[in-house]
Amino acid sequence: MRRENCQLAQYEAWFEDECNKLVVDPGLTIVGPITSALGNPDSPPWYSDLAIIYPGQMYIRVKERYRPLPKSAGGGGCLYAFSYHYGPCTDTRDHDGFPVFCDRFELRIDIDPRFKCHVHYQGEDHIPEARLPGLDFKKINPFQFIRAVEEHRRSSKPLHEILGFNVEPAI
Repeated sequence: MRRENCQLAQYEAWFEDECNKLVVDPGLTIVGPITSALGNPDSPPWYSDLAIIYPGQMYIRVKERYRPLPKSAGGGGCLYAFSYHYGPCTDTRDHDGFPVFCDRFELRIDIDPRFKCHVHYQGEDHIPEARLPGLDFKKINPFQFIRAVEEHRRSSKPLHEILGFNVEPAI
């Protein structure tokens, strides 16, 4: 699937296929996945959302938002924003049953219009892409993030090592 130019049906098929490949341990709570068009049913923009809640109140939540591309660029959807979050789970749920995001995290990788490509990690907020050698925001996807968290939970290996990036000190 080409994340930079795809149709909603292609994206949904990819997302569902990747969800079906996840190995989920007993006792986990899965919320979603939801993929929903925000306008016309078969075209961008759309969003996807998935949460995995672990016993002990840790959770993963991955959200993506796609925007429309102009017809001259293919007319499909283009990844516009995402948040891949792993951290303590709140008891508060949104209208779809997803845990509400909070400022507590072990790792959150984001692209958003305000802060662009950045990470929240090791107690530091909004670490810019320039300080994150090895993290390719164009290649990472929600399922790579989920697999990294699963490996971290099994091995206690630091998430930045699993995902292959470093955090350079602020100057």
